[in-house]
Amino acid sequence: MDDARMFDVDLRALIEVLGTNLYTGPGVYVRELLQNAIDAQTVAGRPDEPIEITADGSDVVLADHGVGMSAGTIADLLGTIGASSKRDPFGFGSTSQIGQFGVGLLSGFLVGDRIEVSSRAGGSEPVVWTGSSDGHVEMRAGERAETGTTVRIEARGDAKMWLAPDRVRTLAAEYTGMHPTPVLVNGDRVNPGVGLFGDPSGGRDAARVAFCQDEFGFTPLEMFEVDVPEAGLRGVAFVRPTGGDLVARAVHRAYVKGLLVGDVPGLVPEWAYFVRVVVDATGLKPTASREGIVHDDLFDVVAASLGDQIQAWLTGLGARPALRERFLAVHEQGVKALAAHRPELLGFVDKHCVFETNVGPMPLATFRARFDTIRYAGSIDDYRVLADVLAGRGIGLVNAGHAFETAAIRAIVAADPSMRCEPIGQQFLLSALTMPSREVRAEFDGAVHVARRAVSPFQCEVTLRAFEPESVSGLLLTDDTAQIAQDRSEMLSQTAGEPDAWLAALSAIDDGEAAPTRPSLVLNVTNPLVARLPTLADDVVAGALVRAIYSQAMLRARRSVRVAAASELDSAITLLADLATRDRIEGTSE
Repeated sequence: MDDARMFDVDLRALIEVLGTNLYTGPGVYVRELLQNAIDAQTVAGRPDEPIEITADGSDVVLADHGVGMSAGTIADLLGTIGASSKRDPFGFGSTSQIGQFGVGLLSGFLVGDRIEVSSRAGGSEPVVWTGSSDGHVEMRAGERAETGTTVRIEARGDAKMWLAPDRVRTLAAEYTGMHPTPVLVNGDRVNPGVGLFGDPSGGRDAARVAFCQDEFGFTPLEMFEVDVPEAGLRGVAFVRPTGGDLVARAVHRAYVKGLLVGDVPGLVPEWAYFVRVVVDATGLKPTASREGIVHDDLFDVVAASLGDQIQAWLTGLGARPALRERFLAVHEQGVKALAAHRPELLGFVDKHCVFETNVGPMPLATFRARFDTIRYAGSIDDYRVLADVLAGRGIGLVNAGHAFETAAIRAIVAADPSMRCEPIGQQFLLSALTMPSREVRAEFDGAVHVARRAVSPFQCEVTLRAFEPESVSGLLLTDDTAQIAQDRSEMLSQTAGEPDAWLAALSAIDDGEAAPTRPSLVLNVTNPLVARLPTLADDVVAGALVRAIYSQAMLRARRSVRVAAASELDSAITLLADLATRDRIEGTSE
């Protein structure tokens, strides 16, 4: 037997390549050694035998009960970089194999200056191979009695932290968390005996919850199994109990043949933001570093299949009302937000997501069953003004003013041409509400003139209508262009004497043209308070009453009251209070 053989490459340069271009950190040496050991025991038919690791900060020793290697095999594997005992020429080709022995073993040089491999294969003499980071290699006869392999790494001075017992224990537990082969570190088993994909008995569900808590940081709202037979994949999807980030790209935990690959993006469609998935597969291909998954055609098949299964779970919530309510309480707005761009979600949003309507909260599908047309208000302000009045006329209205809801409704309607849909603005009321009779309009002619003068400081028109409920004295209708014009006017009124460059520039370019439309105060002639306006002989009192009605309309529309308007309203309320006090005092004196 040759007592000294040299590598065919510059080992120092190779170690630098491994550390800077292939692996993300020195700790991967633990995974590489474990992969080799598990593969060797699988080939030997002893996958249940424990793999034993001892670590003291200076050395790490890993011993397996695998198939072992002869001197010729070691020479071929470690003398030619990139060779693999998992390839068919050596009879090791199997879907259960994970890594490549040659490159994997050399990862030990990321933390050590010297590696010693003691091995014995069945029918062969034991052999010891040693390699140093300076490129020197030797092979000699060994004394090992049983088949298997032991690898010893002597720590490099600046890398002892990676050989510390606690660090080795953590790394071994992380990499083999899904593998059934027992792994012992200094005599203690570090990977759980209960798997995530085994029989429901024996604490499997508890193990799943514990995994989700430890690895993903939350207690799942729900768990369900996923599988893709084409990729030999099985997994568990965990539903988040809180809202997720709709923009951030989620990653999912991937294992290949029981050993950790890492957190992989793109494993499920982006619309399924509400789940985190852990999978173990035999068919997916790890990258060269075995810290990612190759995005090939099979990967795309897996992502599509997992998306279909998540969608099926989502659809199945229709038959599970309690869970559906819990899910929607957390994720309803997120699902609505994505539905406009993800056809997969439209059916669920249509049937199960609740929208506010003027006849009570309900899904769109239920609303359509009650009304022929989906009429919706695209802003909350419009909905607040329209809801009660349209309900009194038997017209259903959906509040689509919350984020993403208008887009979701439009997408649902676009997907089904048979649906009828109509966006409704405040000006819709002017055509929908009943115009008073000629006689009533004539009766209110003087009162309308007084009302227009009273609200002229608010740049507001006045019109008459008759509508239910009669308890509503007036409605303030403001379309978008009028509201923008009012906001602009309010800002420009503040530029006088102010050193605000932006407002000054805005004032300079203002052409002074009136807005296309103005806000309208719609007086309800069926309301008892409004009905008294024509009978008031005192225009001052009538004007104060109109401004009070205007303030009620502002409150009903939940609009903020500007400074000038607030001053006018205070004056009106003060006048009415003075009149009430005067009447009381005069009555007392009599």
